Amino acid sequence: MPNTIDRPSQPRPRRIPHKVGLLLLLAQGIAAPAQASVLVPQTPLDGACIPKYATALPVFGPAGSIPRVDAVQHPALMVTMKEIDQQVLPKDKGDTCGKGVKFGTTRVWAYETTDAQTRKVLGPANWPAVTLDAQARLATRIKYVNALPSFNPAKPRGAGLVQGLFLVDQTLHWADPLQQMCGMETRDCSTPANAASPCCQPYTGPVPATVHLHGGVLPARFDGGPDSWFTPDGRTGSGYVTLGNPGAGKAIYEYPNTQEPGTLWFHDHTLGTTRLNVAAGLAGFYFIRDPEREPKQLPQGAYEVELAIQDRQFDTQSQLYFPVDTPVKAHPFWSVMYEGDVATVNGAPWPYFEVEPRRYRLRVLNGSNHRGYDLSFGKAIVYQIGSDEGYLGRPARVRKVHLTPGERADLIVDFSKLAGGNVVLGNDESGEMFQLPEIMRFQVKKTPQGGDTSCDPGLSAAEGGCVWPALAARLTDGKGHILANVKIDKVRQMVLNENFDFPQTLDELVNNTKWDGRRSPSIAAEFPQDGISETPRVGSVELWEIINAYSPGTDTQYHPVHTHLAQFQVLNRQEFDVKGYLAAWESAFGKGPAPLPTTCTPGKACPGYGPPLSYNTPNADGAVGGNPAVGPFLLGTPTAPTAGETGWKDTATAYGHQVLRVLVRWTPTDTPVVKRQSYAGRNLYPFDPSDGEYVWHCHIINHEDNEMMRPYKVAK
Repeated sequence: MPNTIDRPSQPRPRRIPHKVGLLLLLAQGIAAPAQASVLVPQTPLDGACIPKYATALPVFGPAGSIPRVDAVQHPALMVTMKEIDQQVLPKDKGDTCGKGVKFGTTRVWAYETTDAQTRKVLGPANWPAVTLDAQARLATRIKYVNALPSFNPAKPRGAGLVQGLFLVDQTLHWADPLQQMCGMETRDCSTPANAASPCCQPYTGPVPATVHLHGGVLPARFDGGPDSWFTPDGRTGSGYVTLGNPGAGKAIYEYPNTQEPGTLWFHDHTLGTTRLNVAAGLAGFYFIRDPEREPKQLPQGAYEVELAIQDRQFDTQSQLYFPVDTPVKAHPFWSVMYEGDVATVNGAPWPYFEVEPRRYRLRVLNGSNHRGYDLSFGKAIVYQIGSDEGYLGRPARVRKVHLTPGERADLIVDFSKLAGGNVVLGNDESGEMFQLPEIMRFQVKKTPQGGDTSCDPGLSAAEGGCVWPALAARLTDGKGHILANVKIDKVRQMVLNENFDFPQTLDELVNNTKWDGRRSPSIAAEFPQDGISETPRVGSVELWEIINAYSPGTDTQYHPVHTHLAQFQVLNRQEFDVKGYLAAWESAFGKGPAPLPTTCTPGKACPGYGPPLSYNTPNADGAVGGNPAVGPFLLGTPTAPTAGETGWKDTATAYGHQVLRVLVRWTPTDTPVVKRQSYAGRNLYPFDPSDGEYVWHCHIINHEDNEMMRPYKVAK
């Protein structure tokens, strides 16, 4: 029988995170207006002025006007990054607030897909991109072309408008194609002396971009990591790699597609500008199918639909509006968060979608920069059948679907008993600045076009329901425990923290370490060659305990933790005494492998120093990572993952003041578990994962763009 959720849902602390920064500004008597572009004049448009349910949902595949790109029929593709005008807001309509605003086209960045040989357009340039549909064990080769224009102050609303709206902050550690090196030192851009400095101005040079296949099991050279960027004029990052010699502004990647079937997505991942490039439109779905291993008789054809949910803001000229809501003196155009007041699905604001009274398969992505969603489907019956990396093994009937940025959910939604009615896709997750209680509306027709031959996930196989493939490898029992036959090769405890020297600086940090670990003294002392501290062995299984240790009373921010290459299974979560742990953590500074900087004091937190203790020396819990053991500070009992988290994942939420525990395995997910053994030292991937670097990071991409990301290497 299907797995039902009768237990209480996973507790999630109410989020009050970075409003604290705004409150501090107000307390200091400093105004904190939302600042958008300083290059192009903009007036924000209240999202409530955009009519709801006035735009049809853009749909790719048999249910829409644009087919998905068949990567089996077209194994060699060319994907070009372009700037286009797209009709996003309701065409031929005006605002509902009486402001006299008429909605025109919106300038966005978009992916266009063509056949690399014939140059036939298969997926027109669009935000989001037309879905790429691949098949397991059949490789897809893609030539990526960066044709994004730079801002021209002489023609601000001409080509390059998007760069003029999404301001690149050069004071961050970012791609920096012109090698200005502005992010290598801290300056106060609010002072008159520094304000005119080129480093305190938005960058308007050649646009750096790269493409990451999120969820892809890939060689590092095709992973699209932060330093793999390339510009239209041929400048490249230190991690740039390509097949062949495609020419300036291009890179050729090959995706082996050897992993289990699932719902992946591709998006920009450029160091320090990911938040901007994704918000500008560079994102799209990538499906991997496997007829041999997938459940039969799932809703398909016109009854399988992808939904990319993203929040956005707009101005009175119908353009995207990207404000800096938490001004930081050292980073004039970066904000710790971005939240929109308009819900968009597949690039349309609060769309409607006509459905028949029958079962649909909905593949849902949270593609937002910062916002999480608690999704509900009214009176429709909902089963979750898959998550980030494939199928759950059996369906789980759910009342709500919780997704933080980067997470996906594969759902079967039954509208059969709702003929002639409307179903609103609701959202119960509170926003930090804007509330979005409604996302879109399903308008259920009175009669179906034919009988529903899809299998019923509410019935067992014996009752004639769906037949589900069992997970090839289970590491946990789904109830918070490690299975007895699983061997753990190493335990790591790593802290999520922030440098809250507000309003001068505000850094989001993984293990108190900079993106380049050589800039963090304790990591540089132990790993001087490259500053990379996470070096798991291929084939191994590691228990990662992610300690979200944000300061008590000020911040219960959650962070979606994403790993490249390796998938994991969520073990459990557990509350801990954050005040007590932080006291122990701070008291450890001054006892580490490198002297503290002169700006730091022993016994107090030293932001960016790295973990306070020796990384490779196990603590009292037997965990490496350079932090005091969290064991003495744990509270209560661990909480099991939600039913939707019991499969293989690549993104999971570390809630404030909790320890998130995940079992990460550097082996293909379809490799069975050997009793009390691991595959440590054996490479079962069809490529060498030790050749190159991967990353793990927070998928709130404003955080990722300001140090909340670390490289890692797979050891042989």
